[in-house]
Amino acid sequence: MTYADENRYPPSGPDWYGQATWDEPYAHQAHPHDDGLTALRSAYRLLRRISTLTALGSFVVYVVLSCWAPGLMGSRIAGELSLGMALGVLQLVVTFAAVFWYGRSAQRTVDPLARAVRERAVPTDRNTGVAR
Repeated sequence: MTYADENRYPPSGPDWYGQATWDEPYAHQAHPHDDGLTALRSAYRLLRRISTLTALGSFVVYVVLSCWAPGLMGSRIAGELSLGMALGVLQLVVTFAAVFWYGRSAQRTVDPLARAVRERAVPTDRNTGVAR
């Protein structure tokens, strides 16, 4: 084996780039069926689904109307403003509203659950913020 062959593979051991080996269990890993983790997963999943389906659903409605009802989308609402243009601008409003709602709801529901799970998994000293 030459020097080039020896250095081709990553060094073995527990501290390769600061990572544990693949078969080493985490010391602070929470139980996979922990109630806090289950609540956190479901809250995060619900939040993702609602915001994604809101933004994606409104876009799909816009595309479907554009493809199958071009006469409706081209109809004038006021002056030179067509229904298609108004719905296109509404897409921006819906997207920004979904992002705003996602951030606000995450702060109110998901972040406190994540903080509680983290504190149970790795207890910290409240005065210094350092793990015990």
